[in-house]
Amino acid sequence: MQLENKKIKNGILWILILLSVVAAANQLLIGFDIDEGYAVSMPFRLLQGDHLFADMWEVHQTSALLPAAFLWVFYQVTGSTAYMVLYLRIVATLLHFGMTVLVYRKTRKYLTADWSLLFALLYLNLLPKWIISLDFSMQQVWGLTLLFTCLLEERGTGKKQLWQDFLAGLSLAFTVLAYPGMVLLYPAVLVTICMCNKALSGKEKCRKCLIFTAGCAISAVIFLIYVLLFMPVADFLSSIPKVFMDGTHQFTMQTKLLLYGQQWLNVAKQLLILSVLPLLAALILQIFKQKKGKEKGSLFLAFLLLFVAETSLLMILGNLVGIQMGPFHFQVRYLLFFLCTCIAGWSMRNTDRPLFYVPIFLMLVVFVGILVFSNVGPDSSSSYLGLGILAGFALLLKKYPQKERLLFATVVLFVLSLLFCKGYYVRITEYGPSTVRQQRIQVTEGALAGIYVLPEEAEQYTQEHEAVQRVTQPEDKLLFLGTDGILNLSANCPFVSPSTISTPAFNEQWVEYFTLYPEKEPTVIVLAKNTIDNREKFFAQNPFGKWIAAKYDILYMEETDSLCIIKKKKSE
Repeated sequence: MQLENKKIKNGILWILILLSVVAAANQLLIGFDIDEGYAVSMPFRLLQGDHLFADMWEVHQTSALLPAAFLWVFYQVTGSTAYMVLYLRIVATLLHFGMTVLVYRKTRKYLTADWSLLFALLYLNLLPKWIISLDFSMQQVWGLTLLFTCLLEERGTGKKQLWQDFLAGLSLAFTVLAYPGMVLLYPAVLVTICMCNKALSGKEKCRKCLIFTAGCAISAVIFLIYVLLFMPVADFLSSIPKVFMDGTHQFTMQTKLLLYGQQWLNVAKQLLILSVLPLLAALILQIFKQKKGKEKGSLFLAFLLLFVAETSLLMILGNLVGIQMGPFHFQVRYLLFFLCTCIAGWSMRNTDRPLFYVPIFLMLVVFVGILVFSNVGPDSSSSYLGLGILAGFALLLKKYPQKERLLFATVVLFVLSLLFCKGYYVRITEYGPSTVRQQRIQVTEGALAGIYVLPEEAEQYTQEHEAVQRVTQPEDKLLFLGTDGILNLSANCPFVSPSTISTPAFNEQWVEYFTLYPEKEPTVIVLAKNTIDNREKFFAQNPFGKWIAAKYDILYMEETDSLCIIKKKKSE
């Protein structure tokens, strides 16, 4: 019987592996949206000679260093921007696979091979933004993975362990560069180091904390030296507030609290609706067991398993029965999974196995950091909880070993729902519902070459790419005003902009940028028509619109179906 169960498990795991390969191919070749365009155009600025903080005012600019390094290699070999999106996806896929292998090897110290493989597949297929690219979200996941694996090493103060503490510091520094809000993890990790080493003396704990801090500090010093090579300290300090002038991230704390209050209320409503059936079913199951005189099970675990089954089936079957959805639907389920594992983790807080509580505690801090420092709410951010969910399922396995079969089935179903999100649904701009069943054609020009997108998207990109190439010469400087930042890479010249973010808000930040750096004033402005609802009002009332109207010939702009080409007034 045990051998038969093993064969069934192996068969299921092989199916999940094959589906994971298919889903990875889908992520490589199908679909594109404006966020990925931002993740490609921002690091390209470093290649064309722009510098962090001095020339770049993007909120996520520190995450540009890693993709810029890979883009530099690509550009040195090809001398072209063609196929850059596909190239970065391939690099990101390989890196993510490497991290998946690391997760398997580390969890193998605590779990059986089949469970380690299942958790590795969970990690592989839960993407924070449902795109595979070298953007800040994937870098954050990788940095946290490295941090957690260092902290989960055997406790002690030997040379090997102190080296792991130093690497943990480097990993946290990398994570903060990817997502600055993760600086909140620094004190949390210090607490973790002390709490996980109860057998050590105060002096030994202090030594470990200092080694960890050294890893963080050395990374910070190297980064600051790099930044200050290109600008004085005073200019660097004055540029930091300018980074946060971006209109899409510029909220007062009062506004943020109000928005979060509304968002959490919506989350509570969704969870309440989704929890009714699993809770009722779990209660009925408990009553049935009592009447039959069978051993009373765990209401908590039964509810969690039924909730996973319900939401996973909704993700898989919803589209098949006509419910229009995409990978971002039902993300509140991640919040409930994480909440349940926090509850279970608290009951096992006294164990000497850090696997049970370290990732869960730190992921709670991570989630707070994302909410505090970002412009997205708890629902959208909940997919960042992947590592916490993985640790939570491992915790439940240790807490309820007698329920291993049910837990295995539950995690398999959850992974299947992730595969459906990754391999069947396709992320497109504005997060609209889209699936692989829709017709797509391959783009053959520009940075987007090699990617399959919807026919109308391919036609628009090709037309806009050719238009930008036509109106730019090597001696020009292009300013692109739109959400599709990937078009910056279509120019035959350098592009200039305070920010290439995919949700631009043309405010005083843009006027100040070109006032401080008049040498960067563009010779050609390409305005995407879908970005400005009322162009007359924009040029008459918007601060940056008025700046353009004063310097550029807006009366005789050239228009295509989707773009306006604006050039400097002849008197200029």
